[in-house]
Amino acid sequence: MSEEKFLDGKVALITGAGSGFGREMALSFASKGADLVLNDINLEGLEETRDMILKSEKSDVLLVKADISKIDEVKEMRKKAFIHFNNLYILVNNAGVRGVGKRASSFSLSSKESEYDRIMDVNLKGAWNMTRVFSKKMKNQSYRPIAGKIINITSCAGTDCGSNPLIGLYSVSKAGLIMFTKIWALELGASHITVNAICPGIFFTPIYESREFIKEWMKLRNVSLPIDRIGETTDVADVALFLTSPAADYITGQNIIIDGGMTISINKL
Repeated sequence: MSEEKFLDGKVALITGAGSGFGREMALSFASKGADLVLNDINLEGLEETRDMILKSEKSDVLLVKADISKIDEVKEMRKKAFIHFNNLYILVNNAGVRGVGKRASSFSLSSKESEYDRIMDVNLKGAWNMTRVFSKKMKNQSYRPIAGKIINITSCAGTDCGSNPLIGLYSVSKAGLIMFTKIWALELGASHITVNAICPGIFFTPIYESREFIKEWMKLRNVSLPIDRIGETTDVADVALFLTSPAADYITGQNIIIDGGMTISINKL
């Protein structure tokens, strides 16, 4: 991709930016000139992300600690963002939880109501809260041909090939976000806003304990990867950067799977 600072003067808001995919996307966007609103419930993680960015970039970075499942906190975030900045070109709905506490894996029908509520509140309602609140500003922006771009981080667990009863509630929440991606693309297209999703397979992020844990889980589930390596956060950040670029202006409503071939290999390798 060109070294041109194609995000210069534009603002990107990333939820779940205190670690993992969110942090890597923040670094990538900043490298192309973007200013940033970084959100997480972990302020220490946000501060680490900001410090990493400012070591090499001159981006203006606003940190906002907020729970996206709570609409009042999302509206307060919007207030802070638009006091500090005059636009929002990119919204990345990245924040998500796989489980509650130590119960990161459980069958849906044996889950507690509190687990259901938390997973759906963050993974699905949280993205809905962010999109309905911030898309109002994006609709009125004068950028053309595209007024703004929304990227949802979904999961292969939400696809037909990747559905997993061991993380049943998580799978359902991500399937819902895949459908929201398509619905929002239809709703917002006339306002010159694109909506796409990045759908990771098996990646090493803080949601997992270690690479060894991932390998054991893959062995247990008989998962094979045609591209024989575990995904890195940079793989997702690179696709996110492409989606924010002019090269992706005519792409909308897509759930882009990044899984090393995992979902096409089920029952084949």
